[in-house]
Amino acid sequence: MRRPVPLLVALLLLSAVILPALSRADFDRVVDFGVTLKTLSAAAEGKAPLPGGRMVVLTGTVSDITIVDKERATFKARIELTTGEWIGLEDVKAYSCYVDFSGEEYFKAFPARPPRDPVPGTIVSNTRVLVVGRVLDIVAASSGEKRVLLEGVGIRSIE
Repeated sequence: MRRPVPLLVALLLLSAVILPALSRADFDRVVDFGVTLKTLSAAAEGKAPLPGGRMVVLTGTVSDITIVDKERATFKARIELTTGEWIGLEDVKAYSCYVDFSGEEYFKAFPARPPRDPVPGTIVSNTRVLVVGRVLDIVAASSGEKRVLLEGVGIRSIE
């Protein structure tokens, strides 16, 4: 009986050499690193165009979590992602957006009741995070302010 493993390994190595690597231009067609919470806030206020077509990578602090659907199979959570900057020495300007996360893979990441000692990967209020998402629309916050809404593709806590 012949073992196909050496043949399979040889084919994988050959295909890795033949297939072209993704270039920076290919990556830039998918991800827009120029978008920040500040630029999204300007878009929500009508001061800049709403970015679209590419994914965005944002960092910030989770200032609010709303569990929209707590069933595991249809789980949905909305977070408010916030960051800020100092204006001079005495004023701080805050920027924020909403990010919706849907699906069973986020069920454990956003507990319905925040645990006393969260395990790694758990997202609770005041967690600093890295978010990958797609810009969807501009929505009204409960305060009446406008916020950009993103579809969350990935989230990870950062230290």
